[in-house]
Amino acid sequence: MKSSPEPVELKIGVVGAGMAGLYASLILQDLDLEHEVVEASHKPGGRVRTHRFSQESGDYFELGAMLFPDIPIMSRTFKLLKLLNIEKDNSADPRQGCLIPYHFTGPNNPMFFNNVWLKVGGDGCGPGVDTEDPFHASNDIGDTADNKSVILKRVFDDWKTRLIHDFENAWEELMKLEFEATSLKTYMIRKLRLDSEYSNHLGPLKVVNWCETMAAGTGHFDASFVSWLLLTLEFEYPAPTPPGYDTRPITSDGENAWWILNGGSDIVAEGVAKRLKRKPLYNHTVTGISHSPEKGRMVVTMRPGYDVKPMTKEYTHVITTTTAPCLGFMDLRKAGLTRMHWEAIRTLHYDNAVKLGIKFQRRWWAEDMAITKGGTGMTDRPTRIVMYPSHALNTPEGSPGVLYACFNWGQDASRLGGLSVSSEATSQVAIFDAVMQDLAIMHGYPEEKLRAMVMEYHVHDWNRDRLVNGHFALLAPGHFASYFGKLQQPAAVGRLFLAGEMTSIYHGWIVGALNSAYCAIYRILVCEMFRNLGNWGALNYLYNKLQLLRSRWGSAEDELEGECCVDLMGVTGWQSFLGMYDATI
Repeated sequence: MKSSPEPVELKIGVVGAGMAGLYASLILQDLDLEHEVVEASHKPGGRVRTHRFSQESGDYFELGAMLFPDIPIMSRTFKLLKLLNIEKDNSADPRQGCLIPYHFTGPNNPMFFNNVWLKVGGDGCGPGVDTEDPFHASNDIGDTADNKSVILKRVFDDWKTRLIHDFENAWEELMKLEFEATSLKTYMIRKLRLDSEYSNHLGPLKVVNWCETMAAGTGHFDASFVSWLLLTLEFEYPAPTPPGYDTRPITSDGENAWWILNGGSDIVAEGVAKRLKRKPLYNHTVTGISHSPEKGRMVVTMRPGYDVKPMTKEYTHVITTTTAPCLGFMDLRKAGLTRMHWEAIRTLHYDNAVKLGIKFQRRWWAEDMAITKGGTGMTDRPTRIVMYPSHALNTPEGSPGVLYACFNWGQDASRLGGLSVSSEATSQVAIFDAVMQDLAIMHGYPEEKLRAMVMEYHVHDWNRDRLVNGHFALLAPGHFASYFGKLQQPAAVGRLFLAGEMTSIYHGWIVGALNSAYCAIYRILVCEMFRNLGNWGALNYLYNKLQLLRSRWGSAEDELEGECCVDLMGVTGWQSFLGMYDATI
């Protein structure tokens, strides 16, 4: 209990107990700032979600976030893991609750494209395979030895070099492309048409479609070119990640860069939740947010449990960490949003994903197919990606095992999800049937034998998840230049702040959620400094909180996570200023 009132009243409401909301609560708790987290579901984590078939070790699969790349831009995530005492374990029998290596590829991982079967890293190929053009792609895109990796490197590497050596001019040209709403597909077609090898009328389009088929989900190349370029810049240090053009999980010094959490990624969310002195209000669905200027308050309307009678709570500030689709379903008419905020919430694109895990009586992929070290199987069929678990590799022969039978995105997920009439497990048989057919085809394994080994399965369609309505933000062409910056600008005269991975350049990653929470709290303190100009007691209090935030939760100078400019006269300061005084745009 505080002995005397603070010179500035701060009572912050946080909407959502995903990683952004949990991290915001952890920071606010450390700064000794009054706050409350409101969560619609019954548990923390949001899109960090693990499905467990039982409590036995290894008997699970990830529905959402699962990769922890140990690269500089992810340093905030690894600081959090260190705080939670989550360490790396490279041993053959790793502990539960620790980080273990993730394998992108392994022996005998299958690839099935263009009706041709190929084993990667194994002892052979399917029948009739041409090793120089294994999937007969040259029949459609012309005689070329270039694979998708070479082609995509030619698309991105020139820009990377220019950004490194002449950032200002290169960035100005990139913004011209973005204002012209240039997608990756459009940019690639333009570039390839200048290449005599692909200059015929349909050649470039066929090449681009083939690259997308091999490297990403269907429709992913329709995303913003700038967003894709940022993605390749992020993960070329030290090694890219899908959907990029190279999946080497090795750093330049030979060390593994990619990790997963042995026991399930939701251990991170649970670990943060346990450190919170004030637990989130679970099973409270926020239905509306409004601004009361005369009181200097934000009013949050919520429905506890299944109670049809809503309740309201007042806060001095609100941080929303939920997704843009979910925000769109709330009553925000009086929330103090600008027109550009409304447009951003309505139009920002989210990718879809369908995840299907199957528990088999035994790990047939390892025992019968010699797929023994994890990795992925890939196909142009509806399933698209099969992931062989990198955990539980020491499972005794004949014991049950869980296969990530379908990990797909984009249009592939929308079409597969469309087979189900609802999100209920009993209505998802058609999805299961389609994936089982693909598993049999991809592995040359009799489907009836696979079905005989099935113990149970679980399907999760993120588009049909009412608390998310999408998997992760994937900006469409033009959105980065037009709406993305508006997401960082506070609303309601500096009392409403949007957070979550959609407001970060690191879309789809835990670090994006963490960075967004830090930035939102930083902006709250900056806005209150503007609001209290001339009140030296209040300014001193806020400045001290700002210094604590920087020193305890900020980034070091050599870390590449600078999404929040700590210079008050920099971008973050101006965004906060505009959020308070630019309410008419």
